[in-house]
Amino acid sequence: MVGIIVISHAGLAEALVNSANMLVGKGKQLVYEGIYPGNTPEEFYERILESAKQVDSGEGLVALVDLYGGTPNNTVYKLSREINVRIITGANLPMVIYAITERSPQTTQQELVDGLLAIGIEGIEEFGSV
Repeated sequence: MVGIIVISHAGLAEALVNSANMLVGKGKQLVYEGIYPGNTPEEFYERILESAKQVDSGEGLVALVDLYGGTPNNTVYKLSREINVRIITGANLPMVIYAITERSPQTTQQELVDGLLAIGIEGIEEFGSV
């Protein structure tokens, strides 16, 4: 199964994963990491690497990152030069829920990326518009 790692500034990744777990149940091969004030890029990289190893079963990984160009994004990009990880920025709760409920052992990394991009975009709309 393709592994998922949610990465953010501070506690956003943890909150996204915990919220999704509360709504749809605990996801398999799904971890999170956040960078906090005082963390060095090197120690953050090592934490991401260890988390990636926990969920990588050889089918590749998908990283859901909070912000394009931020330290979490740039750190996992560095990791992508060493292991098979695809990076999607703008992580939101519908994406994490999709990763839990729609991913199966047969889902390819490309299928997962395509689905996550679609559901992430579909989850953004104005509520109650006329």
